[in-house]
Formats: sequence, C-alpha cells, structure tokens
Amino acid sequence: MRDYKNVKVPRSYRGSSNRSTVKRASVGRAAGRPRTGKTGIMHVALQIITIVMIAAGGLLAWKAYQTLLHAEMFQIAGVDIKGAKQIREADLKEIAGVFTGQNIFKVDLETPVRRARANPWVKDVRIYRRLPNRISMVVTERVAFAQLDTGAGRYVMDSDGVVIERIEKENASEWPLPVVAITANRVRPGEQVTFEGMAESLMLITEIAERGGWRLNEVTIKAGSPETLSVLYADHEFKIGTGNYAEKLRRLAEILSDGTQRGLEIAYVDLRPERQAAVMVKNTGDKGHKSGVKGQGSGVKKKQGM
Repeated sequence: MRDYKNVKVPRSYRGSSNRSTVKRASVGRAAGRPRTGKTGIMHVALQIITIVMIAAGGLLAWKAYQTLLHAEMFQIAGVDIKGAKQIREADLKEIAGVFTGQNIFKVDLETPVRRARANPWVKDVRIYRRLPNRISMVVTERVAFAQLDTGAGRYVMDSDGVVIERIEKENASEWPLPVVAITANRVRPGEQVTFEGMAESLMLITEIAERGGWRLNEVTIKAGSPETLSVLYADHEFKIGTGNYAEKLRRLAEILSDGTQRGLEIAYVDLRPERQAAVMVKNTGDKGHKSGVKGQGSGVKKKQGM
C-alpha cells in the first residue's frame, strides 16, 4: 500500500479557491414598472394638488398687485421738498406736479429728476417713495458765488463757473457779490463758462475771501486772460497775473501798508514780476515822496502819474 501523506499535488490540479463564495441578491420591484394601486393614485393626486396650489398662489399675487395699483390709500397725497431756497415756487410746483394722482408704486421717478436738474439752481436732486402715499424730494442747490459781467448783462454764477440766472438792473443790489468781468458773446443759465481766465478768477476770489479784510462786493476781477488777470478795488488796480495768489496778496498788503505809512495814495500795483512790484501813486503835488515803496525783499519801482 502506498503512503499518500507525502505526495505533493501539482499546482495545476489545485482549485482557484478552497473557500465557498456566497452571493447576495436583492429582490425588489422591477425598474420602470408602473406603480399600481393606492400608491400610484396618491402620487398623481399630490402632483395635481401642487399644481393647483401654485396656480392659486399666482392668482392671489396678481390680485394683490392689482389691488396695490388701484388702492386709494396708495395714491400720492403730496410731495415733501427739502433744501430748496432759491428755486421759485412756480418751478417747484411744475417739478412736483407730475406726481399728482399717481400711484406710489407705479409712478416714474426718473422724469421728475431730469426735470429738476434742468433748473439752473439745482446741482443735484434725489427723490424717494415714502409709504403709503408721499414723495420725498431732497434738493442740493447751487450757491451764488460771484456775478458774471459779460458787457451785455450780468448773471449769478457758482464757484464752478456755472451760470445760474440773469440779474436785472433793478435787482443788482440783491446780489452783493464780487464781479468777474469777461468779454463773452453769449452765456446761458445752467451752462459752465469755460472762458480763458475764468477758473483762475474764481481761484483768486476764493483766496481773497479766505484772506479777509476785503469788501467782496466791491471787488472786480478783470479776466482778459490768466496772464493779465487784475483786481479793481476802491479805485485801485492791482495786476495779479496767474498763480501764487496767496503770496501775491501778502506782498500787496505790505505795499499798501507801507504806502499808507508814507502818506502815498497808490493807484496801481503790478505784482506779476516774481520778486518785485511796480507801483504808481497819484500825483499829489508833494515832491517829497520820491522814494520807492518796498515789497518783499526786493526793490519796487515807483511811478508818478495819474
């Protein structure tokens, strides 16, 4: 008898695995099989109810919208205006008149904004709805800064050089402002004057106002060009030129003070040279006043005349 204990079995005769494999299978409803019975009916009913609720909600929303558009409580009852001081009452009524009888939700706000900005006094305007039935209009007006003298008429303008309105001769005293004199054929309210020398003139007026000591309503700026810019004040003419206004006004104050101490009646000062000034005094018949009026750290040329 053979002993099989020590016999090796070739690898090719062996099985791939000695373990038994167990597979699990899930048995369920076949995919794509239509639902039947109570479950299918409930599903369809739920879909129908959802559609009906959406349609009902849309209808209610539409009804509510129509109610808002026609409800009397949302008809505009008035306009509250803030910031309007110079705008005429008739102009305000014309701007606000577009709101009369309108529904607060339906009214167009852009049209009155454009209408308001067309007024030369209006720099900016904001319009809001105030529920349930009022409109709020906040106006930023232009501030009268100077008079513009074109030779053909006078106008009020702001610090940006925007023409606001024409000044009638009988109302000139109502605008005690410095004057900028230019030669211009045509200017229109609401438009900005871009004439050469205008920006420099406005800067000079600002510097004069900040310095103080001047009666601004007696100041006239001759704005032929930036290089020939001059100030007429109390029967004096001061040639200023362009730029460095703070320093030039300081030198001018020194010259006028020195002339007062010497008893000189100064009629003309040219401050356009950087380090000296030309001064003309009125001829008083006194031969003793022949010495020059001194400016800042430099000689000042003196002329007799006038």
